[in-house]
Amino acid sequence: MSIVKGKELGDIKKITINELFWDIVEKYPEIVAVYYRDEAGNFTKKITYREAGERAKALSQGLLSLGLNKGDKVSLLSETRYEWMQADIAILTAGGVTVTIFPTLSPTTVQYIANHSDSKMIFVENQEQLNKVLLVWEELPQLKEVIVFEPLITKPRANIYTLSEVMEMGRQFEASNPGRYEKIWRSVKPEDLSSFVYTSGTTGPPKGVMLSHWNWCCCAISLTQVISFTPREAALAFLPLAHVYARVAYFAMLKSAVTVYVSSPKDLAEDLPRVRPVTYCSVPRIYERFYDRIIEQIESTTPPFRRKIRKKIFFWAAGVARDMGEVRSRWKKPSLKLKLKHRLASPIYWAIRKKAGMDRLRGAISGGAALRKELAYFLNGMGITILEGYGMSENAGPATVNPIGRSKVGTVGIPLPGVVTIKIAEDGEILIKGDNVMQGYYKLPEETRQSFTKDGWLKTGDIGYFDEDNYLVFKERKKHLLVLSTGKNVAPLPIEEELKKSRWIEEAVVIGDNEKFVSALIQPAYQLLLEFARERNIEFSEELTKFGLNPAGEEVPIQVDEKLLRNGMVIEIFQRVIDEANLAFDDYEQVKKFRLLNNAVSVKTGELTPTLKVKRSAIGEKYKDLISEIYA
Repeated sequence: MSIVKGKELGDIKKITINELFWDIVEKYPEIVAVYYRDEAGNFTKKITYREAGERAKALSQGLLSLGLNKGDKVSLLSETRYEWMQADIAILTAGGVTVTIFPTLSPTTVQYIANHSDSKMIFVENQEQLNKVLLVWEELPQLKEVIVFEPLITKPRANIYTLSEVMEMGRQFEASNPGRYEKIWRSVKPEDLSSFVYTSGTTGPPKGVMLSHWNWCCCAISLTQVISFTPREAALAFLPLAHVYARVAYFAMLKSAVTVYVSSPKDLAEDLPRVRPVTYCSVPRIYERFYDRIIEQIESTTPPFRRKIRKKIFFWAAGVARDMGEVRSRWKKPSLKLKLKHRLASPIYWAIRKKAGMDRLRGAISGGAALRKELAYFLNGMGITILEGYGMSENAGPATVNPIGRSKVGTVGIPLPGVVTIKIAEDGEILIKGDNVMQGYYKLPEETRQSFTKDGWLKTGDIGYFDEDNYLVFKERKKHLLVLSTGKNVAPLPIEEELKKSRWIEEAVVIGDNEKFVSALIQPAYQLLLEFARERNIEFSEELTKFGLNPAGEEVPIQVDEKLLRNGMVIEIFQRVIDEANLAFDDYEQVKKFRLLNNAVSVKTGELTPTLKVKRSAIGEKYKDLISEIYA
């Protein structure tokens, strides 16, 4: 049974988020804390740490004037923007508990979380999010006030306020209650509850993970040992702050970085060159889209002979980068031949990094899902340092991360320094202990008890192991292991990742639990498929092709004519892809049959969680007829 502990950091004083925030305000009052967009979309608006402190204080006192008491719950329903941070700090320094809600969730789920958490107030971003609350307000008996970030034309209820109105209440409150605010925020202890983070609910209703101030702070302090900031350096924030991954990163950024808020990943391609950050957190889909965009730009080159030359040069350089990335990942010295080729290709890498706004990047963290090895080698080999990590809501985000200068592709790194100890149980389950581990699930004592071993280790439900260098390798969700009727156990994730290496496949869900063989439901790369069909004059209905937004916020095909998916040439393409992927696996793990999906999986239609994880149960229910057809 392997046990690995994070590197010691010496004695660390336990602090609260309130102390973390106000210490930096006092230390760097005139340094810019936040940049955000003006009306034209440019990052010209800024807030210093002194101004951030003044705004948070006014808003916090406004909440006190509305009757918020220590320990009261306040929900926060918004996209990523600087007001999210402002509201969060205001709630916490008033002694309240922030309940984070993803802005993509339905009114019914918003109602469930607000009710279950006993939220007394709720912050919403705009009219769209306010409408969700208005639809279910009668089912929220404990909800007293709603506070809206943006101005409203009309107020349908008296107890709806704008952000500016509550801040003005706070300034008036201070005049008649001098010193009360500081007394309250200082009364909060590191072990006091700070947040409820509701899980994605892949196996049932969301569960409220209870996290303390110190749960967050210990992770934030540890992360700054992995990627350090100096004052005035920019860090980009664009992932949903409702999730622990992005939120613990912004707490780490409070160590003095300039945080630039981008409300949607769809703007990332334009915003990265404007910001040129030293770090940011992302998910694998964003890095995959970055690579795809390079290919798309090359493919759009005219005339054809220039396109052919550019493709040949790029794929040669990409191959060199992958080779260099793989060598570096093994901590070996490259051969002289590889060093020379890499030096020749360096101007190409520099041009890509410069154009993409990654020329200052010290390290970007990737989490939430596995990053394809070949892509990680390519990025690291061309000078874009990607640090894969692993964690979950129940341990305040990160538990492991790859260190800069000694990362290993294919692993999720080592335990966070000074915070985490990880053990591998006899059945392969990853177990965690540390200051970052949750207090439990709100109102769910039995589920809390079941989530820990008798001696206090958090049961992650994930299977993994430590390699020869004590780097953690994530294999699969324990509950996602397929048990074939033959008795063989199959981990679907490695098969899905192998399939998704193909440019023809956007998403793959491997199935076969209690069946004789493994199959796959595949979402094709619809744009590529449509281009292929038009080039080959394959007959299909353009009217049945629909467009919508992908997880990166881009307009893409999200539905195609089923007739196209049944075409012999199309089937042949995907069969070749599957045959090639199958070579990496034993016979019982190989995909024997597949079906192509004519609708994209999405958060909106319920097949993806807000953190873009596939809901296998939802896929199984939606496509049960298709699955029955496979195994008929």
